[in-house]
Amino acid sequence: MTTLFVIMFLMLATVMTVGVGDRIGLPWPVLLLLVTTAVMFIPGTPTVWIDPELILPLFLPPLLWALARRTSWGMFRDQWRTILSLSVGLVFTTVAVVTGVTLLIIPGVGLVAALALAAAVAPPDPVAVEAVAEPAGIPRRIIGSLQSEGLFNDAASLVIFSAAISAAEYHDDIHWFEAGGTFVYSAVGAVVLGWVIGRGSALVLGWLDSPVAGNAFTWVLPFMVYLAAEEIHVSGVIAVVVAAVELTSRTDATAADSRLTGSAFWEVTELLVTGLAFGLMGMNVRDAIVDDDTDHLNPVWWGLVISAVLILVRFLWMGWLLKANRSRRGRYRAPIRVTDVILLSWSGMRGLVTFALVLSLNPVDFPLRDEFTIVAFVVLLCTMVVPGLTLPALTSYLRTHHGLQDLDDKLTEEALDEAYRAALGVVRSQMSEGLSPEQAARIEERLSLVRSASALDDSSDDSSDDTTDITDATGPTGSTAVGDGSRTESPEAEILRRRRERSRALGRKALLVRREAMFAAQRSLAASKYKRGVDPEAIGEKMRELDRRLLALPEEK
Repeated sequence: MTTLFVIMFLMLATVMTVGVGDRIGLPWPVLLLLVTTAVMFIPGTPTVWIDPELILPLFLPPLLWALARRTSWGMFRDQWRTILSLSVGLVFTTVAVVTGVTLLIIPGVGLVAALALAAAVAPPDPVAVEAVAEPAGIPRRIIGSLQSEGLFNDAASLVIFSAAISAAEYHDDIHWFEAGGTFVYSAVGAVVLGWVIGRGSALVLGWLDSPVAGNAFTWVLPFMVYLAAEEIHVSGVIAVVVAAVELTSRTDATAADSRLTGSAFWEVTELLVTGLAFGLMGMNVRDAIVDDDTDHLNPVWWGLVISAVLILVRFLWMGWLLKANRSRRGRYRAPIRVTDVILLSWSGMRGLVTFALVLSLNPVDFPLRDEFTIVAFVVLLCTMVVPGLTLPALTSYLRTHHGLQDLDDKLTEEALDEAYRAALGVVRSQMSEGLSPEQAARIEERLSLVRSASALDDSSDDSSDDTTDITDATGPTGSTAVGDGSRTESPEAEILRRRRERSRALGRKALLVRREAMFAAQRSLAASKYKRGVDPEAIGEKMRELDRRLLALPEEK
């Protein structure tokens, strides 16, 4: 009963933390970590112990799925160089540097233990980055690079971490050549597995008529993908990401109800799972802190040094990327200016994976496991809380004094304009059918001048402007009485009703065409028509707006 109470309390606390964060202007992951830190030191707080082997399989798949479903193959094609550079090159470089620093500052630590700690603290957390960076006003182009990095960097760090665990368990040296082959097999095998499952799941999802059943299916799917990947010893992280992107790319563009319910479902899931994970793992950190046999002061110092090294390595890597990007004429979407380097370097927030990996260490093979737990907690405070509290002010300063702007706004607007023109073309080809020339000209003028979605779903065609009021002779509803007491629709009212029905049908058709055009831009199904660099999440927000407008329209009879 204690376990159930703790779980429910953590979920409620997460929801309340988000509400407080919205009111005081703090990012909820930062506030959640601060609340977790405070609760850790409350005497008598119950502890729920989690098997370390279950931490990643329980929490990582749904969080990865929730993030990956908001991206697309088009973004991956556009940013593959950035993904390889940050998710592989930067992770390996960070692990190497942090391993060296760990060997220097921690007395008696071996190479294997230092490597395991470095692999745990190397990858930034995409959930924290997205929750903090977007409210801070960071340009979508930079957020997209951070999200793409966060979706894949766990795979590289997990391979190194697993190699260190195996070496410690069998008291053997690390076989680097074997680890390299394992990384290649793990990545390629995971891509194939994720693609196959994503393609097959799209068929199953299309067969399910109920949005509720579809959401339930997608809830189970990431866990099954992750477990299947672990069973054949490939990267569960990559497999889940690929399966999510492939399934989302094959979602019907006209499934407005499924897309809206799915989006809301996964936003709630992401919130509750993140809060539960932070809370439960914070309890395990408390156990390490209150242990009398644990050295408390030195791990804090080690964590501060390692945090500074992480930020410095990231800053130097981003500076190198900026130089490479300028010499290669824009082959990377970010960084493309010094302000990008600053924001990308300051946004390398560590989170769930760092916590989970350190807690999964076996104290028998890693005697400094409790000290490593404190180090990881300090790293989270330094790389999440401090940047999370300062990013809004930093972004505002760069935007005001250094011309920070989002170049992708223009690309996204062009995609939205293209979708609007596609809808307008359909309207122009059909709106003259059954409408008077005056009405057709007036509607076309309105659609040409107004770009917003509201111009396409107005249920009124302004026919009242050229239609005389229906007077008392026909009754207030445009009907006339007959001998048996019933009322029949007058010719004028029938004409008005039919015109409104045609206008409503025309608005629905325009909405559908426009949404399908934006769906093509988001999923890059029309790569020759839309420019690369369009942010799928930005278009996704517009698509959800159109979904709501479409569902609000009366059903066609």
